[in-house]
Amino acid sequence: MELRDYLNVIRARKWIVIQAVVIVTLTAVVVSLVQPPVYEGTAKVLISEKDTGAALLGTALSEFSQPERGLQTQVQLMQMRPIYEDTIRTLGLGITPDALARKVEVSAVGQTNVVEITAQDTDPDVAAQIANTVAEEFVQWSREYKRESIQSAITEVETRLSEAESDILELADRIDAEGRTDQLDAELAIATGSYTELAAQLEQLKINEQLERGTGAVVSPAVQASDPVEPSPTRNGALGIAVGLVFGLGMAFLYEYLDNTIKSSEEAEKLLEAPVLGLIPAEKFEKGEKRRVTLLTHPTSAAAEAYRVLRNNLDFVNFQHDITTLLVTSAAPAEGKSTVAANLAAGLAQAGKKVVLVNCDFRKPVTSQFFHVSNMIGLADVLSGKNSLKAALQKPNENLELLVLTAGKLPPNPSELLGSEKMQELIASLEEWADWVILDTPPLLAVADGASVARWADGVLLVTKGGESTREAVKRAHDMLGQVGARVVGSVVWGLEPGPGGGGYGYYYGRGKYGGYYYYADYYNATQDDGRRSKGGNAPRSGGASAEGPAREVYLPPTSPGRRFAEGVGKVLTGGLAVVAILAVLALVMYFLDQALGWGIVDSISGAL
Repeated sequence: MELRDYLNVIRARKWIVIQAVVIVTLTAVVVSLVQPPVYEGTAKVLISEKDTGAALLGTALSEFSQPERGLQTQVQLMQMRPIYEDTIRTLGLGITPDALARKVEVSAVGQTNVVEITAQDTDPDVAAQIANTVAEEFVQWSREYKRESIQSAITEVETRLSEAESDILELADRIDAEGRTDQLDAELAIATGSYTELAAQLEQLKINEQLERGTGAVVSPAVQASDPVEPSPTRNGALGIAVGLVFGLGMAFLYEYLDNTIKSSEEAEKLLEAPVLGLIPAEKFEKGEKRRVTLLTHPTSAAAEAYRVLRNNLDFVNFQHDITTLLVTSAAPAEGKSTVAANLAAGLAQAGKKVVLVNCDFRKPVTSQFFHVSNMIGLADVLSGKNSLKAALQKPNENLELLVLTAGKLPPNPSELLGSEKMQELIASLEEWADWVILDTPPLLAVADGASVARWADGVLLVTKGGESTREAVKRAHDMLGQVGARVVGSVVWGLEPGPGGGGYGYYYGRGKYGGYYYYADYYNATQDDGRRSKGGNAPRSGGASAEGPAREVYLPPTSPGRRFAEGVGKVLTGGLAVVAILAVLALVMYFLDQALGWGIVDSISGAL
């Protein structure tokens, strides 16, 4: 896909994106407004790298062989459960250590030996107290831990001092027994010097035990904050816009991926192995108007120009003049094949051609509505021998060489009549006079009539509806035509929506709709011109003969699992987003009324939370 394709997807599904952005943003803002304010207190602790006891004994100069690792160790020690338990006991918070841990965040500041302890609470004073108490409890614990180290050194020095004292007493006894000698005097001097040094170290250790302040020291206590850090409606609203945009775009492209409709002329050409001869835009009908021949009623419109382009392209395809009878059909109902057939016939007639438009759609004959002719006598009457072809042909416009053969009343065997040799002979008779014979047939997948008459046509023009005809249906229709030996000379995309540019030729595929469009019931419960409607799937009776019933098998294209999933997801999301939108609007109204009238509802809810 190119960038233009992505933009077309966003444009076609823009309401999904807009809904997602609006709903998520409103939800974020409303939650921010009703959420109780949260204050923050931060205390800073300076971590020392010296181990006093070890340094005095001369075994080490630094507690941290790897400073960064040692600092992270202190950060983890500050989050020990005993520290939190002592903090809860000191402040009388009445919460669990795990709950307190969720309120406190401990982190090192950059490449320094400073650690920040940040606490959050709905009360600014409590937030500051928690941060300071956690820092003080850690310093106290660290002090006791360091004093234990010094105490271990004192114990070791006292043991050595006791040994030195024993050595001095033993040497004194030997001198008394053996007399003074140079060796004994030297040993006594060494023992006395060692004793004196150990005694000095012991005294120094006791002094340092009292002076030991621990690994850390509180260098910046937390103070009571005046402004809350949460919630922030502006920040949350901006975040809601971003999240909603991402979510909306994701849903738009998910819908597009699951949508199995034909979205480009290239795709239609690939499926039908024939060129797209026309792109017909959707038209706006006037009040009370259902069908019209646009080339006759609105000749300067964009749709009329599109039909002229279709006519010219058809002439180009027929450069060998081997196509006289052209069958116009579609895969499924409501895809515009009758509209295209009527306008194409009028366009060819306006170009000076002799044209006959034959309505082969017995179940839903609408040709008479386009040209305002009678449907009392038509094709069914000619094929059954009740009336002659000349009596059935009608000329709707004296200025055009255009004849119309309506469908007539519904016969009991429409498929058999259309596939009979009588139909072939009728078409041959029309070809003797006409330059073009346009056959308007029922949709291929709804009933078998279209495939039955396709064998007598020189070519087939398959009509698809922009953004609604599915790949499966079009492929199935193409295969059905191939099975009867019909030749698809081209296709037409009908009902395209105007593009946002506003130009007469700016149209695009897709309306962003996922509703079903295979209205097969229309072809079994069709309303005739006399107003009668068949019931139970049977057409009205004519001449005492029963029409075809629904027992005949008809291929109905199944809805793909992806399309069903998209429809289900769309319904659920639409309903959920609608509920959220209503609640969000109500919450906003209640919030502003509460602030304006001083009801105190928000404060009550915040207190309960």
